[in-house]
Amino acid sequence: MIENAYVCFFDVLGFTSSFISGTLSKRYDGLIEMMNSRRDPDVTIFLMSDSIFCVSADFQKLKDTAKEFYTWGILNDFWLRGAITQGNVTKYREHIIIEQNRFIIPFLGDGFLKAYTLQTTLNISGVVLDKIFFESDESNPGFIRGIDYIEYEEYLPKTGYEGIEKLLLPKSDSLRQVVDSMYFAEMLESHAEDVDKYINTFCFYIQHLLERASTENLIAFVEKMLKEFAFQTGRILIPTKIVTIFIAMIQGMFNRYRSSVGFYQCDPGQLGFLVNQIVSVLKQQGYLSIFVDTMLEFDKSRHTSLYKEINNLSRLNVNR
Repeated sequence: MIENAYVCFFDVLGFTSSFISGTLSKRYDGLIEMMNSRRDPDVTIFLMSDSIFCVSADFQKLKDTAKEFYTWGILNDFWLRGAITQGNVTKYREHIIIEQNRFIIPFLGDGFLKAYTLQTTLNISGVVLDKIFFESDESNPGFIRGIDYIEYEEYLPKTGYEGIEKLLLPKSDSLRQVVDSMYFAEMLESHAEDVDKYINTFCFYIQHLLERASTENLIAFVEKMLKEFAFQTGRILIPTKIVTIFIAMIQGMFNRYRSSVGFYQCDPGQLGFLVNQIVSVLKQQGYLSIFVDTMLEFDKSRHTSLYKEINNLSRLNVNR
């Protein structure tokens, strides 16, 4: 028994639909290639169909491995949902696992079960960190807020699992690349069966990017999203879900505006201009009433006043 090992469990989202569509094989080969490139004797990795299980007594190595898998997955349209926790893991000897035509994986202990169960609570391609790491300063093995994780509340959570969680960030140099790889077209095609998970994932990156990007990148991103929205609008069949993405954009910009940290700040006039742009395009495309309804429900469910702030900031006269 390895006592109090650090463990990470990943589930591959959309595995069945990818298998049926025939798009799985090449990406799965890429996963194996990436996994084989990480030759660290201190990290044990199990890969079985749509499940990945990583174990290590070394916190830093387990964290780095988890970030590597998660970042690779999100950049290669191989979305992973995972959890990192700590618990006992059964040690094994290779020669008792493979016997003739038998492939035997022993019970992997409570660390495996905790990580597996925890990741099922998410409705996002993300990696949730167990609350046990944050019960006190002493219990945190080294997760750094804003570098290793951010606090995030899913826009479309599973029923019964609403609330703020700590989610692992991808590798620090990949954030903009991740956001640039997400488009409405992909949501309507490769993730049509998991549209809520797509939107939650997209919003996770939107918020983090908009709160931290340079002003130039902020403006470019908003303009890019509005152009793509206008281009794709004829194909969009789930307007309330699309509106959710724009709520995330507005909330990300307001969070940036409220921040007191250097270049994260946003000029109120600039903020008002960008918000007006978003609302104007929603109005032009016939989404304004849906936006208002969704925004009011959002405020009610999360006890926020974002709708009121939008109106106060932009002096919008919304006629429903």
